[in-house]
Amino acid sequence: MDEVNKEVTAEEEKTPLEAIHNLMPEIREAHNKVKTLRDQLKDVMEQNDEYRVIAEQIKELSGKRLEAKKALMDDKDYQKVSTDLDDERIKLKDLQEILSHYLVSYYRDTNETKVTDDLGETRQVVLNAKIGKVEAK
Repeated sequence: MDEVNKEVTAEEEKTPLEAIHNLMPEIREAHNKVKTLRDQLKDVMEQNDEYRVIAEQIKELSGKRLEAKKALMDDKDYQKVSTDLDDERIKLKDLQEILSHYLVSYYRDTNETKVTDDLGETRQVVLNAKIGKVEAK
């Protein structure tokens, strides 16, 4: 436990950019280990007879499901509901993006991590950040 506290203390003394630079190699290493272990797990699964049989059955059923979905695509009711669903998903995504921008502005203005919604419920404001892909030079 003391080592963890020492690491946290050392991390707190660094600037955020220095901490980011120190974490990036560890993240790359962990990512590579996860990829390697995922590949090993896949190999072990493929060597298991029971798994292979079930995987083959799933593959066959997936083909049948695809055929059934193609048949549904010709159904007018299915087409209408599917289009309505797509439209609502796009609307929901747009509304969530707008809300996200307002929440960031609210946090920036007030430094509050809680907000009371329109129904009077207190909710946590969750700010999420992650590192993006490398930009083209």
